[in-house]
Amino acid sequence: MEIAPVAVAESVAELVRIPSVNTLHAGPRAEAAGPLGERAMAEHLAARFDALGASDVVLDDAAEGRPNVYGFFPGHTDRVVVLDVHTDTVTVEHMTDPPFDGRIEDGRVWGRGALDTKASLGVITALLDAWQQQGRRPEPTLLVVGSASEEAGGLLGASRFRPWADERGLVVDQMIVAEPTEFAPLHGHKGGMVMEVTIEGLAAHTAVPEQGRNAIDAAAPILDLLRAEHERLLSVPPTTELGTATLTVTGIRGGTGGNVVPAECTIGLGQRLVPGEDPRQVFDRLAAMIADACPLPVTCTAPFGRGGEVGAPAFYQSADTPLIRDLAAWAGTTPTVAPFGTNALRYVGFCDQIAVFGPGRIEDAHQATESVAIADLIQLAQIFTTWLSPT
Repeated sequence: MEIAPVAVAESVAELVRIPSVNTLHAGPRAEAAGPLGERAMAEHLAARFDALGASDVVLDDAAEGRPNVYGFFPGHTDRVVVLDVHTDTVTVEHMTDPPFDGRIEDGRVWGRGALDTKASLGVITALLDAWQQQGRRPEPTLLVVGSASEEAGGLLGASRFRPWADERGLVVDQMIVAEPTEFAPLHGHKGGMVMEVTIEGLAAHTAVPEQGRNAIDAAAPILDLLRAEHERLLSVPPTTELGTATLTVTGIRGGTGGNVVPAECTIGLGQRLVPGEDPRQVFDRLAAMIADACPLPVTCTAPFGRGGEVGAPAFYQSADTPLIRDLAAWAGTTPTVAPFGTNALRYVGFCDQIAVFGPGRIEDAHQATESVAIADLIQLAQIFTTWLSPT
């Protein structure tokens, strides 16, 4: 089915003009554009889905004031497929372009989120609009999920959608998680475990440091331990094309003044997990090693954990699943894996066929400028049409 390039471009641009910066990426430019978070985007999509003939539209809070949006579009069969697209964007504070103008120029749509990942939302809504005008509908029943908080905060939207679907007995045959992949379907990427280590010392005047317990000094053996553990992980022979696990110290803070022995020090760290690694087991093992290495009392917590969760196992499926094969064939690409994480981490075991897929390069996301090629939008519309049409 032919769809006008201008219609697809305007559909994406319309979404770019609605700020939806993740609340953890706050800054004066984002705040000046309107309320932080995904509510305005979710409410816009809910109204759009309703106008496009969705049989059911649901706004569902992933966090207070930050809803997911679900739109059900009945097909000719009861087979259910899901397109999951995160609605939040990263910071706009470093952008050299106007972040939300959504201008269409030089064969591209410009603005924060144009590539990551409002492109996929704009394309699917433009496609559904064209089908509605022609009296058509998809072959399978399509559920479009606009999920909150993918860019930061622990994948809250996907974490909320999955139990919501499970509670309703929703059986999903195939799922596409939208991300920039250059149209190469991803069948795997590493999981993650995030930990915050808090060392408890004792404050004292630096004139008499022996009367205190220096929490920052006590961090030194922990840092040595984490460096050695990272090197050990790199030495483990990989079992899949995802490679080895890695461990990274992501932050350290402590101290209250130049003449005070620091009573507390906090270390942030993250481990990228490979298939077969359980986040809880990795967390507990590392926490025990840290406690043994530290000369002061130490507490290890999961900063984004909910219900005892400390991370997510790796997402990994065979490249030979039908969805992966079909997307690669339709796009003329080769299935692959990636080093970055996506909402697919929350969908392991949710359905048998999951692909991370979309236009553009991940390297071009999160930059000082952001855009997506209109030619890519047209190609994505053609791929979605084939995916949702009779076989």
